[in-house]
Amino acid sequence: MQFPVPQFIDIEDKIIGPFTLKQFGIIFAAGLIDVALFRIFQLGVVFFLFGVPVAIIGLVMAFGQFNGKRLYDSIPLALKFLTEPKQLVFHKTARMDNLDIKTITVEQVRAASSNNVVSEAESPQSKLKNLTRLLQEKNEQEAQLVNKQKGN
Repeated sequence: MQFPVPQFIDIEDKIIGPFTLKQFGIIFAAGLIDVALFRIFQLGVVFFLFGVPVAIIGLVMAFGQFNGKRLYDSIPLALKFLTEPKQLVFHKTARMDNLDIKTITVEQVRAASSNNVVSEAESPQSKLKNLTRLLQEKNEQEAQLVNKQKGN
């Protein structure tokens, strides 16, 4: 049994002529405001100061796009961004001024590995093991210091 899969689900349906329902509603609301302003102020200066911008804003809201999305879909998201508090994620890290962490230099690693060397012909695997052990010891020391700092 086969079922048809809906196509183009992100395209709104043209319900009222060439307009979607949202576009028609925005144009209709701007038109109502303009008619009310015309009834109150006739063709005076106040009508042109308020009525024409309302009509332009209505048309831009109905047909304008921003980043590939309709403006009437982007405006609520922009208002939400501007009005709601931002969620900041805090990553707590240890303060470095109170910790007694020593940095390891390449010379210290070489000196430590040369002290532990049994023979000059030591294999690279054993050198890597020594280096890994030294780094793990330092990581453990740093973790202990961080835990000690958290406890205070």
